[in-house]
Amino acid sequence: MSIINIGLTGLKAHQAALAVTGNNVTNANTEGYTRQRVEMAESRSQYIGAGYLGTGVSITDIKRLTDQYLTDQVRIDQSIYSNVEKLRVNVAQIDSLLADATTGLSPAMSSFFSALQSAADDPSSVPERQLVLTQAQGLVNRFGVLYNRLDSQARTVDQDIRAQVTRINSLANGLAQVNLAISSSQGNAQGKSPNDLMDQREKILRDLSEIVSVTAIPGVEGQINVLIGNGQSLVVGNRANVLTVEKSEEDPTRLDIRVSENGQQTNITSQITGGGLGGVLKFRDEILREALNSMGRIAFVLADTINQQHQLGVDLEGNLGKNFFDDINSEDNQIARVFAHEGNALPNDRRLLAEVIESSELTTRDYTVQFTGPSSTDVLVTDAYTGEKITRGKLTSYLPAYLEFDGLRLRFESGSFQTGDSFQVSPTRFGARDVAMNLTRVEEIALGSPVRTDTDLGNIGNARITPGELLDVRSPITGGLLPAFALPGQMTPPILVRFINDDYYEVLDNSDPSNPVALVPPMNNQKYIQGITNQIFTDEPGMTGLSALGTTVGQVPASSATPTSNGYLAQNLTIQVRDLETGIVTQQPTLAIADDASAEDIAATLKSRNGIDAWAYTEATITNFTDDGSGTAPTLRINGQLLTLPVGGTFSADDIAEAINGDSTLKDLKITAKSDGTTVTLRSFTGKDLKIEVIGSAGDKVDVDTTRGSLITIPGGEGTQIGGQIEVRLQEGVRLTADNNNIFQQAPVAVSAYTGYTAGISGTPKKGDQFTIDYNTEGTSDNRNALAMAGLETTGTVGAEVSTYNEAYSQLVEVVGSVASQVEIDSQSSKSLLTQSENRWQEMSGVNLDEEAGKLIQFQAAYNASAQVVSIARQLFDTLLSTFR
Repeated sequence: MSIINIGLTGLKAHQAALAVTGNNVTNANTEGYTRQRVEMAESRSQYIGAGYLGTGVSITDIKRLTDQYLTDQVRIDQSIYSNVEKLRVNVAQIDSLLADATTGLSPAMSSFFSALQSAADDPSSVPERQLVLTQAQGLVNRFGVLYNRLDSQARTVDQDIRAQVTRINSLANGLAQVNLAISSSQGNAQGKSPNDLMDQREKILRDLSEIVSVTAIPGVEGQINVLIGNGQSLVVGNRANVLTVEKSEEDPTRLDIRVSENGQQTNITSQITGGGLGGVLKFRDEILREALNSMGRIAFVLADTINQQHQLGVDLEGNLGKNFFDDINSEDNQIARVFAHEGNALPNDRRLLAEVIESSELTTRDYTVQFTGPSSTDVLVTDAYTGEKITRGKLTSYLPAYLEFDGLRLRFESGSFQTGDSFQVSPTRFGARDVAMNLTRVEEIALGSPVRTDTDLGNIGNARITPGELLDVRSPITGGLLPAFALPGQMTPPILVRFINDDYYEVLDNSDPSNPVALVPPMNNQKYIQGITNQIFTDEPGMTGLSALGTTVGQVPASSATPTSNGYLAQNLTIQVRDLETGIVTQQPTLAIADDASAEDIAATLKSRNGIDAWAYTEATITNFTDDGSGTAPTLRINGQLLTLPVGGTFSADDIAEAINGDSTLKDLKITAKSDGTTVTLRSFTGKDLKIEVIGSAGDKVDVDTTRGSLITIPGGEGTQIGGQIEVRLQEGVRLTADNNNIFQQAPVAVSAYTGYTAGISGTPKKGDQFTIDYNTEGTSDNRNALAMAGLETTGTVGAEVSTYNEAYSQLVEVVGSVASQVEIDSQSSKSLLTQSENRWQEMSGVNLDEEAGKLIQFQAAYNASAQVVSIARQLFDTLLSTFR
């Protein structure tokens, strides 16, 4: 190799170096440009005998100065920052909407309940009632405004999703084309990579990472394959798969993202992570969904609880209250909560409704209801977002069928439900939209209570009765009107509470005040407990009552010289209990009643069983007191106690009753008597047998009778033993049957003991004291129901009755605010990390003008030196030529 050739290789190499450095300088501000460098190597030496002689320099490559780790890190940090920033921007809008005092919900709720409190202070005031309607409408409007704003943001999110997917498709197509160009260029350049195309591809990847998390995998011929989300192929070589945005098959109000690959479409919405698209999807599926559902739950719970309480009141016109707000379970609302999957098999004839049966148990979940098989009645309910199992059930083989969970009742009404069917249930999503006013007139606002109680002016004791509380107008079990309120403007029947003595009272039907009669089921012989408020009626809707109406109960056995039997015959009772949650029926051990068992013992045995309460009493009447006038004056022996007539007394009703009530032993046995002058009513308050014997000559006698038996005459020297009555109360799900009709009927009919209202008596009553319960026909100034409705503001009604309305809203605001604060911090930190990654990349791959200026000088000097080598070689050559001239 001649010296001139060596110089020429130096000229070429450093000319290329100057060109590359100049290119770096001119592209210093070009986005995505990667600094390049000429890689030089010593040319192959030649052996010249004395050794190897260098032949100059050669260019091996024009290299992009890049580090794959740094490049990947920039893409990762870019994806994270874009994700958090998109989430931050969207969350900030909701945060400012919900937390603002002028646009939030709390002020509207406070104004509504303040109006109710003002109306409670003056319930007959029309202006105060009008204010309640005005503030209620304002609250409804506020719910509507908030829903519309959230729904508008949801539509904006949909537009953003479409725009970003369009951008992804454009970038993916561009990347596929660059891949093709790179593979072609490498083929023409013996495998060398075209730096400008590599920069272009890297910029496309960086742009993609702003939208979605990307993973680049090296392919053949310099190409790369790109995966997005959790591994879905976006670009494979020079082919780009197309993303589409379509309505969700599960929920038509939501958009899903699908990828088309080899003619098949796959839903990848849940797999999209990172970037702006991942951020907007996370905002939609977590924050926005939770906000809509939480707002809807508050709206439904508030409307439902106010409606329930309002129905327990009486309005200005004396009518029971109706719904204050529109019924949350209107048919339209029940239908709107359910979305059928588009992939369900034809025919599209299924009718599924979602009814809210307990608003306090509502959650903010959306649910997926799947017919999983193996039969068409097997149903699985999962959380639509997390997939968590909520419940599994098996429907009846006939329709309608029902399934209950989380305060909902699904009604599978009609249609060809079959294995593979799927439905989405969104119980609260549209609650804030659908809440509306039902009342339009101030007269319809039910501020008073329909129950009125009174204390008889002639009472001797100091006992008092509470004003009375209405619990339900309709049966929570059947949904039908309770009998007490079946007739407008009256209570059926009105009630009389009468104390039989200081410790026992009876509750009677007072429809005819001159002749009160027993209730159905009876409430005779009620024990009064001193020191507490004795509730008159049960507050358990499922409680039922029945009486012992067997053939031997309450009969009067024939008289005999030695009465020892009450005539009750043995019986075996079967008690079955149905679990209210599972529906499983279990049977308790058989309860055996022996011959001649007393009502007291039977009641005690029944009361020892789970789910049963029982009490007993025995009552008989004694009339026709006859003294034949021979010998000693006759008397009676009651339960072994020989009665001593008062001094100067006779064998008469009044004197016998006085003797019974004056006997300390009988008093301890809770046996008392009452006389009306001709008849003695004898009662055992505990249900002991009443043994009545006539002590006298054969001509002395009395007549004995019971409400269920036949009158008999007892002559002197004989007696009878009478068994008592048993009253039973059964909790919901408990059933009692017998093997014969001796004591209880074989299949006794249990009648509801739930009246829908209650009242309590406290203090010290006296025998003969009376109290009444009736319809509040003059309740225009009554504010009890207004106070009850106003009290709902501070009552736990939301989330299993844990939170108040305002607390539930505050929790929503707190959650959104917490997310907003966190993503603000995350945005700043991720921006800082991105900046650091970009700086490290810039140090490695970016153009430093100072450094490049130094290299220009360096390469210029080297170029000049190489030129000098060529010049010297030329001089040497000229000298050599001149030698031969």
